[in-house]
Parts: sequence; C-alpha cells; structure tokens
Amino acid sequence: MNGCIPAFTLFFAGLALTLNVGLAHAQAVDVRDVRPDNSESTTIEITKGKKADSKNENKWEIQEGTADVEGDSGATNKEAKAAWTKACNDWKKEFRTDNKENKILSMGCGSASCGGDVGSKVCTSKATYKVKTQVN
Repeated sequence: MNGCIPAFTLFFAGLALTLNVGLAHAQAVDVRDVRPDNSESTTIEITKGKKADSKNENKWEIQEGTADVEGDSGATNKEAKAAWTKACNDWKKEFRTDNKENKILSMGCGSASCGGDVGSKVCTSKATYKVKTQVN
C-alpha cells in the first residue's frame, strides 16, 4: 500500500469510538417491585446528579395574627396596669407553650389603654404575633 489507510479501517475505528462515547454516558436503571395497579397511577422520575428528596424538604409559611389582652379590673390605673402586665406575661407564656414546634418570629402585647369608672379601671391592648409554621 502507498501509505493510505483503507476506508473500512477508518469506518470501524469511527464506529468503535462512537460506541465507546455512547456507553460512557449510559447509566443503568433498575426498577423493582413496581407493580402498576388499576386503582393507582405510578410515576417514575429519573434524575441525574444529587437532588434533595422532596418528601424530606421542609416548607414553611409565615402566619400573622392579633389577640386581645385584658387585665383584671383594679381600683386605680396603677393596679389595672399591673393586672394588664400580668395578663400580658400569661399570654406570652401560653403562646410559647402552644407553639413549641413552630418558630416565633415576633410577639408583643402592644400598648395598654386603661379606662373605666372610678374603682373599676381596666387596661386592654391588641397583641400581635408572627410565627413560621411548617407545612408539608
């Protein structure tokens, strides 16, 4: 031969290279124990790379709200204010107890507004809160 590579040798070399590249990217998929039932649908998802399991992802929602805080009546504004402060602290304690699994972002009793007749003063306020709750 005069230094030329026969065409069939080039063809087989190219074919072998193509097959090797194709096989290098192939991945085996083994699906066992998937028995389609007429009452349920089956979805199989194949992804490449690492992906967090969507069943284990936590999804959070922020909820805001208000509550009325009212102290016991007192003979004077000072006594009524002290009763409101106690009611505020009790509300905060109860709110924290009821929201152990959730994350409290903010909570406050607001400003007390006192009024009423002489001898039976009452302080009230509008408490606000913001919590982050888990929803799945």
